[in-house]
Amino acid sequence: MSNSIFFENVKPFQMPGSLQNILIFIWLFLLWLLSKIVIKQKVDKRPYHNKLNATDLCIIALLIISIIGLIRTVNSHYPLIEGVIQEFFLETSLLFAYFIIKDWFSSVKPEVIVEFLYAIVVINTLSAILFLLHQGLHFNIYTVEEYLSESFDGQEITRSFWFMPQFLFFSVAFLLVFRKKYSFSIVLLIANLSAIIITYTISAIIITMLIIILYFVLTGLKNGRLGSTIGNLLKYAIMAIAGFLLMWKLLPANINYLISRVSEHTESEYTIKEPNDMEVRLINTKLMISKIDRDKILLGMGPVTENQSPKVTDMKANTADTAWSGVIFYWGFIGLSIFFMIFLFSSIQAFNFFLKFDGITSDLALMLLLFIISQFIDSFDSWTFLSAHGVAVGLWYLALMTALPKIHQRNQIVEVKNTLSPAYSTR
Repeated sequence: MSNSIFFENVKPFQMPGSLQNILIFIWLFLLWLLSKIVIKQKVDKRPYHNKLNATDLCIIALLIISIIGLIRTVNSHYPLIEGVIQEFFLETSLLFAYFIIKDWFSSVKPEVIVEFLYAIVVINTLSAILFLLHQGLHFNIYTVEEYLSESFDGQEITRSFWFMPQFLFFSVAFLLVFRKKYSFSIVLLIANLSAIIITYTISAIIITMLIIILYFVLTGLKNGRLGSTIGNLLKYAIMAIAGFLLMWKLLPANINYLISRVSEHTESEYTIKEPNDMEVRLINTKLMISKIDRDKILLGMGPVTENQSPKVTDMKANTADTAWSGVIFYWGFIGLSIFFMIFLFSSIQAFNFFLKFDGITSDLALMLLLFIISQFIDSFDSWTFLSAHGVAVGLWYLALMTALPKIHQRNQIVEVKNTLSPAYSTR
């Protein structure tokens, strides 16, 4: 999100040289360490849920594969190993940061977590508004070169993802689940939904529709009122259609451009294909896989750079379109299977937690379930957790999900203590 909120201009987050790519991890580690030193909380003698779960074990397995990859890379390319160590730390920062973020979330009250996540939603909404002004109404807010610019209906249509809000799906999921908690949730939701439309990305619109449908189906299933789900979906569908027609009135060329893109992709045969449609992505991924050394197809190429292999350039370009391409390159097909298991285990855990419990932790589980599903699907169409905007925090939502049992357990203990305290018993 750095480009979308001018974050890249903040000096503490700029570091010349090879450490720039892992700077977010360095800040994350230092702040986590500082929190452990400065914030001295009373240690509760009651046992908490500290056992490693399935997701933790999968992350550890990926770390082992990364270490094996480092050893193999050094052994194969020594002494030409320039950049290998930095690439290794960048690759594993995604995995080490998972445990740091999990520990950090585990030590915080759920109310604090929700407020923190709401702050992210507000910031993302502000960037969504700027994005709408720039890409939708053509105000010259950002100076970054456009990803794509073309003329349509006599108007210039621009497309760029460098300053697109990075938490649109998360914001939609959060605002749906916690819309009754915050006064302006609907306004924020409309801003984020409008930004999704202005991306002109069909997959993003489909994922957003899936998030909304799943939300009403899951809440209806838990409340035992699946019948009312249809009514709620119809109500929101009418609102969505009304909003879409309003945008069509205000931004006719933009919406016509979106409709033309939908028409092209829904036709049975069309001759003009966009350079980044799903078919081309799959072809590029197959081509990238074919370039991987046969003896490294299972465990991946490891932390190689352009200095060791020219294949890295093509891999990074394709990973920007499909995160799973980078996963296969770095961790091989075994790593790909492990990542699939991580998303599966986390989804099952979130679903069970949502149905089993009530209250704020249950709401967090529902929000995370919606976001996890969206990220898994979006990884076929984007770089998601391997994003160059910040690899270190790429798995934060999985870390929060695995921390949720401990958060819930601590919250229950606090509620019991408050119930038994004199302050409550005298009322």
